[in-house]
Amino acid sequence: MSTPEPARHGNALLGALDQLTAPDPDSARKASPDHPGYDQTRIRIIQAAIDLMAEHGSQRLRFDELGQRLDLNRTTIYRYFDSKQDLVAAAMLVLMIEITEAVIRDTSPIRTVTPDTFTDNLYNVIHALQTNDRYRVIMDARNIEQFTELSKRHMSEITTTIMARYLTAEVGDQLRNDLDLDEVVHWLFHQIMSYGFFGLKGDTETEQKAYLRRMVVPVMFK
Repeated sequence: MSTPEPARHGNALLGALDQLTAPDPDSARKASPDHPGYDQTRIRIIQAAIDLMAEHGSQRLRFDELGQRLDLNRTTIYRYFDSKQDLVAAAMLVLMIEITEAVIRDTSPIRTVTPDTFTDNLYNVIHALQTNDRYRVIMDARNIEQFTELSKRHMSEITTTIMARYLTAEVGDQLRNDLDLDEVVHWLFHQIMSYGFFGLKGDTETEQKAYLRRMVVPVMFK
């Protein structure tokens, strides 16, 4: 997979982030979503937090250091996120979007998506989860409970929105006719995360791709 790019923050993601960090209407200290630049500042904080966690892990994330990187004080960060846990959750959502977009971005230049090209791309995404420090926050076993809860609450809506057009336009008539698209996306995302955590069977890249093809292709393709 190519170097991860910051996720494109569509309405699905911003809506999910709003639910995670909705301002307390009775708190004058919280930033207002109606304020110009609110979304841009919030995303800027999240991306800087991801960079910091990629270097040191989520357990060492500190608002003081984060503020120094952003030239903001910690009070300003607290206007957008009530706690470190809220910020970590928002970072996980952004990374979930990146994982989904990686499947699409890396496969889209291929005119005809086949089971083999699709498997190769999934392998690259899984490999990146295991080796790229940017994904450290969601690959940390200490965060698994929080990530699982986020997946249940938001993953299906987000990933279905992003992948539905791709799966129907690029893969289309190769998919099994009896599949529900929402169920396919939900299942596929959890396969990616599961293999990211536990790895693929096989000692070589060829063996691991062959294993992944046996596990994924019969479920999705005709």
